[in-house]
Amino acid sequence: MKTSTRREFIKKTISGAAAGAVVAGAVSQANPAKSVNKGKSSASIRNSKRNNKPNLLYIFCDQLRYNALGLNGNKVVQTPNLDTLGEQGVVFDQAFSCTPICSPYRAQIITGRYAHKNGVVCNEYKLHSNQTTIHQALKQAGYHTAHIGKWHLGYGPYTEDKRYGLDYMFAHNCDHRYYTVEYYENETGPVSTHGWSPEVETSKAIDFIDEHFSRKKGQPFSLFVSYGPPHNGYGSPEHGHYDLYPGEYNIYDPAQIDLCPNVPTPLAHYARNEVADYYANVTGLDAQVGRVLKKLEDLGIAEHTIVCFASDHGDHLRSYGYGGPWDQWLHHTKRANKATPHEEAIHVPFILRYPGAAKMGSRTQTLFSSVDVMPTLLSLCGVGIPEGVQGKDLSHVVTGEAGDEPDSVYLQILGTGWPHRGKWVGFWRGVRTERWTYARWREQEKYEHGIWLFDREKDPFEMNNLAGRPEHKHIQTKLEKRLQLWMQETDDPFDYGEREPETGMLLLGQEFTHQKYYR
Repeated sequence: MKTSTRREFIKKTISGAAAGAVVAGAVSQANPAKSVNKGKSSASIRNSKRNNKPNLLYIFCDQLRYNALGLNGNKVVQTPNLDTLGEQGVVFDQAFSCTPICSPYRAQIITGRYAHKNGVVCNEYKLHSNQTTIHQALKQAGYHTAHIGKWHLGYGPYTEDKRYGLDYMFAHNCDHRYYTVEYYENETGPVSTHGWSPEVETSKAIDFIDEHFSRKKGQPFSLFVSYGPPHNGYGSPEHGHYDLYPGEYNIYDPAQIDLCPNVPTPLAHYARNEVADYYANVTGLDAQVGRVLKKLEDLGIAEHTIVCFASDHGDHLRSYGYGGPWDQWLHHTKRANKATPHEEAIHVPFILRYPGAAKMGSRTQTLFSSVDVMPTLLSLCGVGIPEGVQGKDLSHVVTGEAGDEPDSVYLQILGTGWPHRGKWVGFWRGVRTERWTYARWREQEKYEHGIWLFDREKDPFEMNNLAGRPEHKHIQTKLEKRLQLWMQETDDPFDYGEREPETGMLLLGQEFTHQKYYR
């Protein structure tokens, strides 16, 4: 049977783990043992790379939280390819999605600007046209640019004016059905597909690399591959496709999965089943990443390709009693499997492999935000950083050179999760330091806890809100001052800006991506 073959494959490729077994024990969200990235000084290497620009492969998925990978301390989920990738590059243990929902993250990594500046304040909003994307900057520098998979920054057909510097797109805006996704190939489409969408997209990515290598050898490429899972929508048996992926990776027994202590007991049974499905998708994605990495090796270009793996945000997976927008029995502030300042939502994996420039097998505790992705990658590619970019160039962390590092990460939610969806988690701003999480809501009186203060050193599962306690007044005041400085530095009008009467969202010149969202 097909399933047995896949399971045997997993058994062979995962060292020290049985395919049908799950290791008991709660997965800690605390970071692995700290280690500072002390890669050798490589200014000369970087300068030579700039004269012969590296390829760039940026793979990211939807709703994968930091602690759901083996390399980040998870003893249950099986991710052999990503574990190996981490061993070959730099693992950022403190990487964050500073606006932890889909579209804003995608806008941030290609503009290097915060949501209140790039136009994509929430899902289904357009990028402002008066900014340079990473694709445009790379294309100007001679790169062949492409995006494959979920886009969520506009609907097809993808004419040149809607590609923001991309030469090639095989994409859909947002579809989590996974077995019947329709894509647009630039202006052509919709193109119907059958099969698990990450496998379809991986095949397209391999085709792109093959074609580029045969036709444009000598020209660098930039390829962004965006997978939909493990965002819920997995495990779908629609149209009778019970035997398709990720079914072949359903090797996790819910009964043997221990949950983090912040999952309420009444939700434990449901959460175990949800986590088992989630892990099945993560293992399935790992196999697809392995296919792309093998293609680089087969073509002999792995040594000259920057490879990144990341996620747009995390997933609560029922921690603190959160559900999804469809869980109408929950209070609206709890209908969110993301979009809060909790670690499960903001803390994401980030791996960067750059042979010859990044020290192999290093980990860094440098605070790294989604807006830092663009300037860091452009610098590593030897491409100038455009004006207006707000993120920090942290390429020196990768190469092991000296440089300034952020003292905190700025966090924000500006929208309702979807246009005019109504009440949701509320509008908030926050600061994440290595130890502390601090956030406050716009209308604090309307929320059970309008101010959050968590000490992750003593409370890694964020179950004890310290806001308002006299013994923590000093640290709360200090973090509030840092928050105000972030708002000032980024020109964020959170506390004073004009807002829409209906939704309460800031009026920042935002526009919907599609006519159906206009009223």
